[in-house]
Parts: sequence; structure tokens; C-alpha cells
Amino acid sequence: MTRKVLLSSVFKPFGVDTVEARKESKVELFHNQLTKNQGIYSPRFFLFSFGLHAIAENLDDTPVTVLDFPSLDRFRREVRKGYDIVGIGAIVPNFLKVKKMVETVRELSPRSTVVIGGFCATIPDIDKIMDVDHVCVGEGISFMRRLLGLPEAFAFKNPDVVSQLREVMGIPLRMVGAPHIVVGLGCSYGCDFCCPSHFFGKRHIRFFQTGQALFREIEKVAARYKTNAVSLIGDDNFLLDLDRAEELRQCMIRSGRIYRLFTFGSADRVAEFGAEKLAEMGVNLIWIGRESIYSPYQKNLGRNIREMVAELGRYGIKVILSSILLVDEHTRENIEADINDHLACRPTFSQFTFYSPLPGTPLYDRVKSTGRLLTAIPYEEWHAFKQPWFVHPEFNLKEAEIIQNRAYDRDFYELGPSLLRYIRTDVEAWRFLKDSSKQHLVARAADLAADMGKYRILLLAMGRLLPRPEMRQMAVDTLADIESAFGPATVFEKAAAAGMALFGRAREIRTRLTGDALQPPTRIRHYGRL
Repeated sequence: MTRKVLLSSVFKPFGVDTVEARKESKVELFHNQLTKNQGIYSPRFFLFSFGLHAIAENLDDTPVTVLDFPSLDRFRREVRKGYDIVGIGAIVPNFLKVKKMVETVRELSPRSTVVIGGFCATIPDIDKIMDVDHVCVGEGISFMRRLLGLPEAFAFKNPDVVSQLREVMGIPLRMVGAPHIVVGLGCSYGCDFCCPSHFFGKRHIRFFQTGQALFREIEKVAARYKTNAVSLIGDDNFLLDLDRAEELRQCMIRSGRIYRLFTFGSADRVAEFGAEKLAEMGVNLIWIGRESIYSPYQKNLGRNIREMVAELGRYGIKVILSSILLVDEHTRENIEADINDHLACRPTFSQFTFYSPLPGTPLYDRVKSTGRLLTAIPYEEWHAFKQPWFVHPEFNLKEAEIIQNRAYDRDFYELGPSLLRYIRTDVEAWRFLKDSSKQHLVARAADLAADMGKYRILLLAMGRLLPRPEMRQMAVDTLADIESAFGPATVFEKAAAAGMALFGRAREIRTRLTGDALQPPTRIRHYGRL
């Protein structure tokens, strides 16, 4: 008999203080982590539950409903339909939301089998804390197929999932962002703090085995959404498989097409593959874990991250650089030097996260075994973007919060808004690539040039709004570089910039009065034969 399945993310609201949530725990990767403290210059994106959709897409003809970001009432209405299996995916800070949802299922559909997945599933004894039937730690497609009695083997099908751009410089939008390709899962490096690596058993799980297969999927999703921007997600170190990356690069060059890919790569693999090959492969944005100059992670030993970021930038590859605050070696005397070193790399986007002992990682086990875990701090505050939940020998919780905020403030005020850095990288890369001897890189320069009109508008608006003279000068100088190469701003562009500046100022006022929390839209999608 066919069984019906409901897969749901946790319920909203997010980014507000409630019993089950905290205002610092937003569901916006950029505004909450990568452009934190940048205000209106922070692009407002929502990323949907790609893991749930990947599971649903790969359960053959099983009827599956996926709920993205429902209200609790909307979740209740769906549960009342009487699903055989209800799966809830969540991270640790959403523990109480998961608990409430489990209680809701037991109340409204007591015969349903309840499954908990995602990093929340690693919480010790979660199956004793709440009335669940199964806890899924690891790759969820195989788990659900076993639960449903389906054959173990499956040919992966990528789900149709995209991001959504909701606001830029205060202008409200509802634009489809980049389509996602779930390339794989995990990383085999096993860094002590890394949830994804240990969640998947220190395995690098590849859903796309070859570069050619991945290229075909890139072509498909790009054509579907009429864009050349595609995010390669799930795989936390895409460059672990350099043969696949090289095959993808060759496919790109043969096709003559220019794509803008987002992916992840460790510093050692980035160095081995090289910036030019990454550009030819189509990489536009890459996430690199810098961690700390005091941390002994093999992936970074002997690597000059500063030179690496600069070299990537020459080819138009923007860098998200993530660093860890409060590693064991940090002291009052050296932590600022570590932050200085990060800023000297001049990344496009920065993440400053606390050393985070989350269940399932060696760091958690070590901190707990030494009595440093602050168990009185609720899971809702284990999100790493306000205060830590462990004892550090040098810093108390309030001092840690101040250090993190100061790092983000310095990133914004000293390097300028990430949007400005993004533009500046493209301008400099265009200048470097336009005279390349390689036709594919010349085409990449032409693709960058196509955005210069849009960039003039953004820079003109920033020149009116940025809070400090030296920041406004950054915008003026970058605009001058564009105008010298591509001509002055048109009347339309100047008018658009003036309107953008008004929207930006209005958003700043609205934020001061009512806050800046945005709620993601609820989405429902059906898979299989209903």
C-alpha cells in the first residue's frame, strides 16, 4: 500500500523573540551571517529547504508534500489530512519548534510515524525528549527509502529549488534568485567543529559523479529560469573531486557558454586547481574556510589566503571568507591580530562565527568532557551569532558578543559594503580579462561588462547614503573607474539611483522604528502520485 509523506521545515516567524526562537536567529544566510551589520546594503535572500525537496524528489512515485516555512496553523491544517509519515527537518536552534510540531502531530494525527532529521537530530537523546519514531542522522534519501521499503539504490534527481531575492537597498522585490543544484553532501576532512562533515560520517557523498552530468544539469536549470547564475549546494567541498571539476571546466570551454556558479572549496584544493581554471569552470562566488591563523587545520597550512583571495579576484571570483572567533588559542592579546589578518584578505563577504561545539562533532565532545559546555543556555541560543555557549578561558559571554559585533562592524566600515566590493571585483576583473589570450576568459569579461549599467545605479545611490565620507569615496572612485571605461551614467540611471536612495533612506527609518525581520513566504509542493 502506498504511504503518504509530509516533509516540513520548522514554522515561522523567524528573527523575532518568542518562546521558541530568538531575534538573532534569522533564516537569511546573507543578512544574518555574511553581511551582518550592513543594514540596507545587505541583500535580503531566502534559501528554501533543498534537503527536504531532494528527499521528496527521490522517493520514486511516493506521494510527498513538502512544506517550506509554514505558520504553525498552516502546519496544523496539513497534518490533519492524515499523513502516514511526517518528517521535520531543522537545525539545533529550532529545537523547541520541532518539539511543538511533534506534539502537534501526536495530537492531530496520532497514527502518523514521526521522523526528525537535520542537525537537530544530533541533539543527545532527542528521541527521549520528544515522542518521535525515528531519528535520521546522515543522508536522508536512503533513510526514507528504507523506511518506505523502496529499493536501496537510486539514480539521483535534482529537485527544482531556487533562492528568492526579497530586497536590495530597501527596494522590496520578489525575484527568483539562483536555481540550486544539490551536487552532493558533506566533506571528508572532518574538521573538529564541522557539523556537515561529521553529520555525514566524514564522507564526501557525490550525487553527480561526473563533470559532464553536472554540466547537463547546469544547462537544464539555467534554461528553465533564463539565468546564467547557478548555485552548487549541499557539497561542502566541491573541489575534493578535482577530476570532476576539471571535466566540468572542459565542458564549459567546449560549450562557449558563460555561467556564474556558487560553490564551496577548501584553500588547499583551491590552490591546487588554480584561479584561472576555476574561472574557466564558471565559478563566480566561492566559500573558503579561513578559520584562524592559530588553528592547525591541514587544509590551510602553508596557504597564503591573502594572496589566494587577490588572485581569485583578478578572475572575477568573489570570495566568502569564514573565520572562527574564540578558538582555544585566542587571547586578549592576539584575537584582534586574527581579525586584522582576515580583513587584510579583503574578501567580498565575511563570516565571523564563534567556535561552535554542536552535537555530533569532536569539538562538542571535548568541550563537554572538560566541563566547559554551558548546558543552562537553551538550544535556541546555539546559533553562533550573538554569544557562545561554552566557557572560554579568556572571554566571558558579553565580551565575546562585543568582539563579534566589532569584527562585523570593521568589515563593513573599513572594507565597505559587500555590494561595493562585489562591484569593484568585477570592474577590476573585466580590466584584467578583456585582453586575455583565452577566448573563454574574454567572453567572461564581456559577461561582467553587461552589468556595468546596473552597477552605476547602485554606486550613485551608495554615494548618497553611505554613512562615512571614506565609504562614500569608495563608491565615487569605483563609479569613476566604470565611467572611464563604459561612459557616464545616463539620465535614466541617475533617476533610478535617486529613487533607490529614497527607498534606502525609508528602509533605514523603518528599521529603526519596527526592526528589519523579514518572513519567508510559505511554499507547498507536491511530488509523486497523489
